[in-house]
Parts: sequence; C-alpha cells; structure tokens
Amino acid sequence: MKLLTKLLFTTLSALCAQSIVAQTANATAEKAIHGPLSANTHKFLGNITTSGRVNPDGLEYAYLWNQLTAENESKWGSVQGTSPDQFNWEGTDRAYRYCKAHGIPFKFHCLVWGAQYPRWMDSLSVDEQRHAIEAWMDAIRDRYPDLAMIDVVNEAVKGHQPAPFRAALGGEGQTGYDWIIRAFEMAHERWPDAILIYNDYNTFRWQKDEFIQLVRTLRDAGAPIDAYGCQSHELTDMPFDAFRQAMTDIHDALRMPMYCTEYDIATENDSLQLAQYQQQIPYMWQQDYCAGITLWGYIYGRTWTHNGNSGLIRDGQERPALTWLRHYMQTPEAGNARSPFPAMRKEASLYIKPLALRIAQGEQLDVTVRARLRTKTIDHVDLYLDGIQLPTRRRAPYVYQVVPTGAGSHELHAVLTATDGTRYERYSFIEVKTE
Repeated sequence: MKLLTKLLFTTLSALCAQSIVAQTANATAEKAIHGPLSANTHKFLGNITTSGRVNPDGLEYAYLWNQLTAENESKWGSVQGTSPDQFNWEGTDRAYRYCKAHGIPFKFHCLVWGAQYPRWMDSLSVDEQRHAIEAWMDAIRDRYPDLAMIDVVNEAVKGHQPAPFRAALGGEGQTGYDWIIRAFEMAHERWPDAILIYNDYNTFRWQKDEFIQLVRTLRDAGAPIDAYGCQSHELTDMPFDAFRQAMTDIHDALRMPMYCTEYDIATENDSLQLAQYQQQIPYMWQQDYCAGITLWGYIYGRTWTHNGNSGLIRDGQERPALTWLRHYMQTPEAGNARSPFPAMRKEASLYIKPLALRIAQGEQLDVTVRARLRTKTIDHVDLYLDGIQLPTRRRAPYVYQVVPTGAGSHELHAVLTATDGTRYERYSFIEVKTE
C-alpha cells in the first residue's frame, strides 16, 4: 500500500510538473503572440491610429506596439477647424488615455503645420493669428500638461507646405527660420520636459541637404529642438547602401537624437516589403542615436499609401514583414539596442544659444548654454570652442565669451554634468565671416 501511494504521489508530481512547464510555455507563447513586439524598454516600436480608432478590427493595439501617434486626430485643423471657440478633443483623448492606461508613450502630432490648420486663420490679422496660435498651444497644455513627445513643426522644408501664418511667429527673420525657432520656444515654455521634434519627409532622398540645413540652423541658433524626425516614406525602392549613407550623412551633420517617425514600405509585393524591412529596420534600430521607430499604419487597405498597400495585416493574416519583425524584436540585438533617451523620456534640456550665428574675424561673441535637468541636479557645465575647454560654470546663467580665430565654421560643444556623474552633450557651430 505504501509503495502504491508512493507511486501515485510520484505520478501526480510528474503530471503537475508537466502542467507547470506547459503553462509556462503557453504563457511565453502568449507573450510572443500578444507583444508588444519590442521588449526594449529604452526605445519604442510604435504605430498610429487606424481611421481614428486605437483598436481596429478587434485588434488590441498594445499586443503589437508600444508607442502611439494619432494619425490625424491631434492636428490643429482636426481639433479646432470649425471655429476659434470649438475644440474637438475626442480622438486625441482616446489615444492619450489608451497610452496612459497601457503605460506607453503618446506623441502629439503636431502643433504647427501649413497643410492642416483651421482655415478661419486666413481671415485674421497677423496679431490675431499670433494670439490664435498661443491660444491653441495653451489649450493643448491645459489638457495634456505632461506630454512626453511633440512634433512641434511639421514639413516646413522649402517646397513643402509653407505655413501661411509664418509672419505671426516672426517670419523668416535673420536665420530664414525665425518662425520655426519661435514655435519651438513656445513649445518649450509650455512643455519643458517634452522631447521637441522637427518632422519632415524626403529626408533620405531628394531633399536630404535641405533638411540638414533647416535642422542645423535651428540647432545652431539655440532653438530648444531635442530631436529630428525622418518620416521615411521614400524607402520602398531605395537601395540599402544609399539609405545607409544618407542616414550617416544626416547624423554626422546634426549629431542629435533621431526618430523614424512615419515608416512604411508601400508595395503589394510581400518579398520586396520583407527585404526592405530586413535591411532598414535593424540598421535604424541598432543606432545609438535612434530613439524609436513609428510605423505609419498596419492594416492593409487602410493606410494612406496606394490602396493601403503598406499595411502589415492583410485579410486578417500577417504579411511576411510583420512575422519577421516579430522575431527580430525578440533578438538580443534588438532588445539591447541603446537609445539617446533612456526609458523613453528626456532628462536633460541642453541648448547652445549664441548672440549671433555669424561674426567678423576677431569679434567677441557671447554664448549662453541653457541647461536644465528633469529629475537630477546640475553639478557644472562646460563649453568647448574647437575642442578647447573654456572655464567651467557651476551656476546659472552659463554665459561664455568666445573669440574664434580664422574664417569659416567653428564648433561649440557643451557638456552638462549632473551630480551623479551623468554627462549630457550638445553640439553647435558658429560662422566667422571671410570679410
């Protein structure tokens, strides 16, 4: 009897152990199926709403993606398009609350764009337009005071959608982009801890140089721009070597954090889509300066591209690119990739603001380093001119007098050191006139 009892106990124990193993395996499989696809806690693989909905066709958004951008619902024309006194926050509220409930970043897209704005602005005077822009930003701040990421200005490279209300923000001014600088200043005043982004298209092909020139001007003028966004719509047929070189060129010129903001490979050809994903996504994702990738839609037939052909789920089935993406995001290379914004938040606001962008030879220039930490404490700030360290500053204002020697471009390099030893860096350039 004792032997029978012992055998029964052993058998039950083995069955229980098998059950636990099976449950664990099922749980692991469930996690693999229900995501989010990215397990990296420092950079996101995000997407957008579909026809104004977060969960389209019964799909749970957070089972796939861990960042959300509203495709159209947060644009000024969508929110306040009817009249100055009427705001439609329904779509933005839906996306924002979903992100809060699921602990994923929400990006506000966008504050200023020349293509989608309230047409009643056209009948206003310049002063009235300025007040309307201020009221628009104030209304967003009052409703969403803790935004983590904002596309401040969208698609302003010359030849895109020029904002007809540029004069209300200062016009082109001395830099050619004074109105964009002012928009970033206004955003920073309202959301000092948000990652402020300039977003545009054709950045890898066709208008790479124009994009670099615009963002570099904002950076060098001291605008509180924290990252640049490359929409990446033009990569469907771009050879990988050309794409890699373009991405390198942009980073070498700007030395700032980057987002891939609107990625899509628009083709009915599963093999082509898969091949571009396999080459482009790992290269972007594994760059330390890339803070995240947002795909611009995923339901076939319901994206902005031709017949919605960039979608990754067709007739309820995953296309090969999505299946591959699921597996890639579980690899050590994807999971361990570093980000310029740990935990997907901005800690440091660090901007170099010279009194002028161009000076004469021998002229002294005042340069202010604007420095702020969200949760830490500043110990000191250093500024380097062409690699030569200037006196350390331990308290604000962090103002330096520089005298560059020789005509041409001169590099400014600011380093903020926190009391815990963490360092944050920012680069900028000033120009010495030849005459």
